[in-house]
Amino acid sequence: MEISQQSVKSTARLAQGGNKMDTLQEGQVFSGKAVKVLSGQMAEIAALGQRLTAQLQSPLQAGERYIFQVASVEKGIQLNVLTDYAPVRRPSDQAALLLDKLQLPHTKEHTAFTALAIESGKALSKDMIQTVSAWLGKAGLNDGIDALRFMISRNLPLTEPVFQALVSARSADTMTSKMTALQQMLPQAPGEGSAASALQKIFTVQPGSQADNPNAKAQRLALALQSTDPSTRIAAMKEIQPLLSASPGTITSLDQVDEALAAATRKTSPPPAGMPQALSVVHTLKQSLVQLTNQPVTPEAIQSFKEAVSATIPLQHPDRQKMLMQLDEQAASLKLGQPVDAKTGAALLQTALAATLQSEDQAAARLAVLMGGEPRPSADPSANFLRDVFRFVGVDHEAMLASKGQADSSQTMKQELLKLMGETMPAPIREAAEQIVGRLNAQHILSTENGPLQQLVLQAPLQFGEFKGDVTIKWQGKKKSDGKIDADFCRVLFYVDMPNLQNTVIDMQVQNRIVHIHLAADAPVPLMKKASDGAVETLKTALAESGYRLSGVHFKEPQEAAEKAKPPLARIMDEEGYMGVDIRI
Repeated sequence: MEISQQSVKSTARLAQGGNKMDTLQEGQVFSGKAVKVLSGQMAEIAALGQRLTAQLQSPLQAGERYIFQVASVEKGIQLNVLTDYAPVRRPSDQAALLLDKLQLPHTKEHTAFTALAIESGKALSKDMIQTVSAWLGKAGLNDGIDALRFMISRNLPLTEPVFQALVSARSADTMTSKMTALQQMLPQAPGEGSAASALQKIFTVQPGSQADNPNAKAQRLALALQSTDPSTRIAAMKEIQPLLSASPGTITSLDQVDEALAAATRKTSPPPAGMPQALSVVHTLKQSLVQLTNQPVTPEAIQSFKEAVSATIPLQHPDRQKMLMQLDEQAASLKLGQPVDAKTGAALLQTALAATLQSEDQAAARLAVLMGGEPRPSADPSANFLRDVFRFVGVDHEAMLASKGQADSSQTMKQELLKLMGETMPAPIREAAEQIVGRLNAQHILSTENGPLQQLVLQAPLQFGEFKGDVTIKWQGKKKSDGKIDADFCRVLFYVDMPNLQNTVIDMQVQNRIVHIHLAADAPVPLMKKASDGAVETLKTALAESGYRLSGVHFKEPQEAAEKAKPPLARIMDEEGYMGVDIRI
């Protein structure tokens, strides 16, 4: 179920600009209003958003609405009236009459779709009513009708993939929960080396996941070095080797692990200018460790190391006293006046690792300092983060396929999901994959041209620190003459369910690089203002560095319950489309 954004755009454009009468076929039915009765059994009828002159076999009353069926289009349009010559007014009444004429049962799906199509002025056929009603039976009537209403109003192709994508977009389940559910089912998938196996690997390195988090990786490696399993310690040491030497040797035994760790206790580097306090404490610990292991043991060196370890362990850490007692036992085993052997040096380094990597904060940089490497500057965690997340899910999958030689350059979640759907899989796994692909396809459908405006909609799972959920972004604006987004004049909305603010919408409007922000959340305005103290100035500085000026941040009261209960993509679907010209002074 792969949907090309370009094909959706072109189909909608043709439907908007083409003559709908040219697409009429014999047997189709539609609702219309008799505007004027002409001579020769002719009449002018308003239908399908246009006016047409047609020949009829039945008399009409001007100003009334009827249901017509196309009898012929070969020599002009010839229509039959299907309502026993009696005018009908309400769409529900027209739907009931039409279903009777087409000999279709009055099911809730048949009735709902027929009434919607008549109300929207869409031409129908018996086969179309039966087909679309079957979709509604599977998807659910409420979400299905909302999806169909959007498709008809935007002149989208009435196809099942588009329908399923839009129904998926209206689901209350987040993409994060859908991915988690699929990930839990993948071990049950048959076959090795299949798309299921590839997806399992992709999920483990999702941007922001524990496997992808360098701080979490540092903690994992430190814990692995203390494992009683030889293979675990050797594997961890191989991952740490780049911090120890430009040309590391091959490690295949525990003795080599101890020798490498002992060598790390003697390896140090001067602290870089402006080293953060958290790393400065670790650097002091490393210096005390070097002093203890590079010369015969002295009481002063032991005391210096013990004080450095004590200063490094957080005061509130629940195991602080236990770790200090173990340190005393280790210090008591050292022999004064004798050099530290490799095994003891490795144990001392593990003690230092246990003391400094109790917190995620700068854990990767701390590991580098303890191993004698130079800590890299801490990059802004948000830099390029969203780009990596959207690339991970495969938002640009179709664009990559369109580029020669780019299709297989990197694995994406969507790419492997499509492969999974092509394999023989249990029904629950296939259904879960289809729902995620449908959610991704919905973004292409919603990212369309809307009058003179361009609209881009993106949604992806996000794991950032303690936050784990979906982020949805809607960008509106114009493109410049070179086809690039005009970042000077645009509007960007962020939808996210925050841990404390909960249902949150950030509305950022940019006019001539002047940024104005409105924030609405399920939290009292005073609380939001207090929580933002200091952050607004930081935001103003960051925007200024990028050439923008912050004019203000305003906080809104919580939204109406009915509106905030809708999923973000459903809110975007239910917004009114562009209907005219906006003038801003």
